[in-house]
Amino acid sequence: MQDSPAYVLHKLVFALDRGADKMLQERFGISHKRALFLVVLQQEPMTQHQLAVALGYTDPAISSMLVRLVKEGYVKVNPSPDHLRKKIVSLTPEGEVLVAQAKQLLDRSFARILKAAGVDSEQYKKQTEQIYLALDAKKER
Repeated sequence: MQDSPAYVLHKLVFALDRGADKMLQERFGISHKRALFLVVLQQEPMTQHQLAVALGYTDPAISSMLVRLVKEGYVKVNPSPDHLRKKIVSLTPEGEVLVAQAKQLLDRSFARILKAAGVDSEQYKKQTEQIYLALDAKKER
């Protein structure tokens, strides 16, 4: 099993996540999980439930993450104009800056890893997207 592509991919993702977590903690004092939370919100404001679905977390887990991110000034939560029981989560200007800086840090680090491994970044991106799209299409069936 250790030589299977799925296992090697798992090891890679685990190592990348652990490395990203360490870099983000050291530089910005934020975990990789919380940074991903902000990255999803960068695309557009969304309800707490939509955020939970996008990240694969439960609604209560999102609520507890929100408490800290609001306190740190990275996100804001407002009632939905369409449905008062729903809450819309969005980034603050400070959250936008953090996402941009964190993305730049992680992208530079990953580019160095690809270069050291002798992997063409454009080819890697294309193949990774193909795999993701095939997986996503299978999920929809």
